[in-house]
Order: sequence, then C-alpha cells, then structure tokens
Amino acid sequence: MTADAERAPAQAGAGGWFEQRTRGRALAAALLHVRIPAEARTLYFGGSALFLFGIQVATGTLLALYYKPTPAAAYDSVLYVMSDVSFGWLIRSIHHWAANLMILFVVLHLLRVFFQAAYKYPRELTWVFGIGLFGVTMVFGFTGYLLPWDQRAYWATVVGTEIAGFVPLVGDQMLVLLRGGIDVTEATLSRFFGLHVLVLPLALAVLLAVHLTLVHQLGLANPKRPDPRGREPEGRTTPFFPNYILDELIVWYILLALLVVLASLFPAGLDDKANALETPVGTKPEWYFLAVYEFLKLVPRIVGILVPIVGLGLLTVLPFLDRNPEVLVRRRKIAAGVATVVLAAAVALTARGFLP
Repeated sequence: MTADAERAPAQAGAGGWFEQRTRGRALAAALLHVRIPAEARTLYFGGSALFLFGIQVATGTLLALYYKPTPAAAYDSVLYVMSDVSFGWLIRSIHHWAANLMILFVVLHLLRVFFQAAYKYPRELTWVFGIGLFGVTMVFGFTGYLLPWDQRAYWATVVGTEIAGFVPLVGDQMLVLLRGGIDVTEATLSRFFGLHVLVLPLALAVLLAVHLTLVHQLGLANPKRPDPRGREPEGRTTPFFPNYILDELIVWYILLALLVVLASLFPAGLDDKANALETPVGTKPEWYFLAVYEFLKLVPRIVGILVPIVGLGLLTVLPFLDRNPEVLVRRRKIAAGVATVVLAAAVALTARGFLP
C-alpha cells in the first residue's frame, strides 16, 4: 500500500482544501477553546477598546480617501467630506466619537487591571505592553486632533506642543521635533498626518499583537486569588468560546449603536479655518490632557512637567515595585489609597478645565 493510500481521506470542498494547506482548525482551537477563571471580571473594557480601534481604522481609511494634508487644502477637504460626500458627516462623527471613547475605555481598562491586581505575577510584561498601548493611544488622539486644521484644532495643538516644550533639558528639541520647526505650520500638519495614519497604527498593531498573545498564553487573572507560582491556577473555569465571546459581541453591538446615536445627535463640528494671527479666547487641549494643563497652572512649571513623567515611569514598572502578593483591594490599602487620590485629583483637574 502506498503512503498516499495510507493517509486519511481528503476532505472535500473548498474548506477541506484550505484546511489541508493551513491547518486552520488547530489554530482556531488553540485560540478559542481555552478556559478562563469563572470569577474573572474584565468588564469588557479591553475588548471595547479593541473594537473601537477597529472602528477607527475603518472610518479613518474612508476619511483618508478624501483628506489632503496641506494647510491650503486640509480644511476644505474636511468640509467637503461633511457637506458633499454621502454620509461623510456621519463617518467623520463616528470617527470622532470612537476616538474619544477608545481613550476612555483604555483608561478604564488600565484602572480595572490595577484595582484587580491583574498586573502581578505572571503578567508583568502584559502590563508593560499595556502601558505602551496607553501611551500610543494618547498620542493617537493628540495627532489626529490637528488634522481638520480649524481654529480650535490649530490652537489646541499650539497649547499641547508647548507643554512638551516645557520638559527639562530636552524641551526645545521635543518642541521642534513635534512641530517640525518653531511654530505650528505645514510641516507640523504633514508630520502629524504621517504619524496618525502610518507610524502610530503600525506601533499600536505590534504592541497589541504582543499584548493579546501574552493575555492568551497567561490567561485572565482571578480577582480573588493570586496565581500560584510554579503550578496551574486553581478554581472554577468557564469556556472562552462561546460564552465570553458572545458576551463581548453583545457589548460591541451596544457600542456600535451608541456611536451612531452620539454621531447623529452630536456630530463632529468644524470651526473657522486655522489662522495663526487670530488667537481664539479660552483655547484648551482636549479633555484627556486637561488634567496636566490645569496642573501646570497650579504648580511651578518644572513640577508640573516632571510629576506626570515620573508618574508614568513608576506606573510602567509598577509590577516590579509592588511586592505585595495580595490581590484583594482591602488587603492592598496603600496602593489602592494612592491610586484613589491620584484618580480623584485627575478627575477634579479635568472638571476644572471644563469651567470657563
């Protein structure tokens, strides 16, 4: 009997053809058929942020078909999308709201992981790459805000880049690097567009791939008991597929409906075209930078810049600094207390920034 005759009968149809050449079923089984702790509580923040990133890619691609990244044409191209392209106003508004909600859900996901102590062994690297995703997401929002090239976007970018220019020792260099010169000009717009549509999506995709791989390999953390070192976690588990996946899809469906409602009721606006010679009253950065902006008003400049930088650095290495093996919040009083104070201060400063 030949070797071919000894083999199992070939599967019929296109599905069988692809299966023989990809072994896709084994890959799907490895990705989907895993168990997660029954007590795991993700609150769907991470999955929601992932979904919103997908919405950003889809709507951003459509907008990029019409956008022209020059000061002479950027504003008019956005105006054309909103007034002449079929459903262009809706696509832009969904893109706008998805960006804001993505940042919100990334922050909520970060807080959830912290308060559930899901950054501890063996998930230290998962946390580090998550902080990287948080940083890239914030820069995403910052670079995209300038692209309409209206008054609000232009002067908010002026204010935001000035904050970077306050960084000790390297502030001047960072300001020139961000703006492509001393002032916000065509070079700034071109630089921000390249970062927004090419560099940052690639960086986020790489970080996201590593982050999700680590989550898959290590599993979800149990918020009630730490992972035992050297052996498998204990406790009841539930299947990731279809149980968790179906719940996630329901959340995504609700988010999509919310985006459509927000985009319809509160469409993204467009101010007058950017004018470097006319400074509008009350220029402020976007809400996710308001806390830093208000903090700079209350303390010396060097303090206002160093505190967020040092804070982000400490947050990145948190899993290696926090040696407390406990995961319950009531047994992590110092960490939870400090985080609550910082969070309350950030919320208060952000709220203060919205005041006239």
